[in-house]
Amino acid sequence: MQTVAVTMASRPLLRVGKYHLAALGQNETTKGLALAFRPTVDALAAAKATREQAEDDLIGPRASARFAESALEAVLREIAATAHNHDHKEGGDLVFRSIFPNGLDAEIRPRGAAQLSSSTALRERLNSQRPAAAVKAQVLKDLDAALATLSAALEARRLAEQALGIARAAEDGARETFVSSYDSNAGAIRQMFPRNRPRQDLYFDQFRTGQSATDDPDPEPPPTPDPTKT
Repeated sequence: MQTVAVTMASRPLLRVGKYHLAALGQNETTKGLALAFRPTVDALAAAKATREQAEDDLIGPRASARFAESALEAVLREIAATAHNHDHKEGGDLVFRSIFPNGLDAEIRPRGAAQLSSSTALRERLNSQRPAAAVKAQVLKDLDAALATLSAALEARRLAEQALGIARAAEDGARETFVSSYDSNAGAIRQMFPRNRPRQDLYFDQFRTGQSATDDPDPEPPPTPDPTKT
């Protein structure tokens, strides 16, 4: 029989677990093991489903955050264009430099919370820098709206990422419990049918080795050999 490991993905673990349950139910001698093992399989299946749902739930917040960042960057570009227009009228680049001391690229390059922090600092410059006063009146409303949208989107994404982290940890725990119970049953089967390896193997399905919990699900395993024909 093959040995399962906590590093395996949940799907192949559940596959061998369900086969093991079906095999244990084939005779009265082993049905007691099935009764004790079933909650372990159910718990792993539930944890896997919760983690998959959490992954799906993160998709929307991720998209919203990316679009919110893009919208804020568009506002920043508009602020830069407005500042340049004022500078062209007056000559020089005093207005632009008062708002973008490190240039426009430095303000649109950050991502996530760094973008929010950088753009919030830019808003403060609109308030504090005298040359920026002419631009402030034209852009502040749009900037505040873009900042609020990004802030809300980043918080929603953070909460979704947090939920996914919790779900992954719960699945890891369920996987550990499953492996421990499966190994325990393997020992019990060996004791029930000592020196009868073909009979022992009937209770455990084959699976592809070397697949970690982060791998894609593996294809269906080859059929289990019938020990009565060997």
